[in-house]
Amino acid sequence: MSLSRSGPIDGEFASLNQLRFSPPIEALFEKAGLPQRIELGRTTLAVATLLYDVFLLADWVILPDVLWPLTVMRLGIATPLALLIIWILPRSRHVWQVDGLLVWTSVLSVLMPSTIISFGTSHYVAIYQFGAILIIIYLVLVQRVRFRLAVLGLVLIVLIQIATIARRPEVDAATFWYIVSFYILASVILLLGSFVLERTERYGFLQRLRADSMIEHNEAMARTDQLTGLFNRHHLATIGADLIPKSAAEPLGALLIDIDHFKRFNDTQGHLAGDRCIRAISDLLREMLAPANKNTPPLGTAVRFGGEEILVLLPGMTAAQAAVLGDAIRRRVEGVRIPHPGLGPAGVVTLSIGVADWKNGDSELDALVNAADAALYRAKDLGRNRVMVA
Repeated sequence: MSLSRSGPIDGEFASLNQLRFSPPIEALFEKAGLPQRIELGRTTLAVATLLYDVFLLADWVILPDVLWPLTVMRLGIATPLALLIIWILPRSRHVWQVDGLLVWTSVLSVLMPSTIISFGTSHYVAIYQFGAILIIIYLVLVQRVRFRLAVLGLVLIVLIQIATIARRPEVDAATFWYIVSFYILASVILLLGSFVLERTERYGFLQRLRADSMIEHNEAMARTDQLTGLFNRHHLATIGADLIPKSAAEPLGALLIDIDHFKRFNDTQGHLAGDRCIRAISDLLREMLAPANKNTPPLGTAVRFGGEEILVLLPGMTAAQAAVLGDAIRRRVEGVRIPHPGLGPAGVVTLSIGVADWKNGDSELDALVNAADAALYRAKDLGRNRVMVA
């Protein structure tokens, strides 16, 4: 999708609450966010793993009867697993893969100790289990995984917590339902935050995309002739130095094209018809200069030089080669048979074309353009509807 067309971008704002863009915009959003998601995931997972291992101090104080299996789990399983995820994350190709790995890691970090303490005898298990809320906060507010995956992760973690507490004989019904209510309410609040975070991220992305689109549109307007869609002279002045050959072995041809008897066309048909005529010829010219495939550049650069005159610069072409192309353009326009009533009932629009190429010793494009202009005047003097080489 071209970013110069802001209409489709503006339409995406209406669907922000769905947390999903149209496929082209969604692909841009994912591509733009992936590097940052990977870097954020690796950094915060490394810090979280360190803090997760430090939590062994709480294990030692509250759950001394299962301290050894918890130590093996944290240092021998959870930490190597986290390091593996940190290694895998840069190889992810999609944001959902990054978020999926982080959700999976968070769920396991709750499931493994919950499984171990289910066999413990400490009466502090219910209090200990509240530590899982830190993992939920980390997943939603620090890692900021996408909302849908955050829902999945929180549902699994809450179910693990409920199942663990339900197995504890020391937890009475009132305490059990308080813990269940606490986790459900906390999860709802955190998911609301997850929704707001992702919506804000998507809104900011659309704002940047629209700003980039406006900049691109303004740049295109600055270099494009609004009537024909060809480049304008301002753009020619910008790129002119880049087109100048760097050595004598690099030819540069030029065509200066003029619509024959265009003033008479305007006088008899009106200026709006004249505009349509210029546009039609510009479209034909653009078609003939188009590249053979997407991997090759166009044959040349076409510039509306002034009024009904069009300059075509042809890198890699000598004057003889440019003349062949110029004659093909002239015959194509004549063959289209655009009516020119000012020349009589059978009159059609034709072109006069001056051809020149870059000469050793020239330092500016002006010399090339002047040579093509002189050849154009010779074509007119000799009766028009022809190609002349300087």
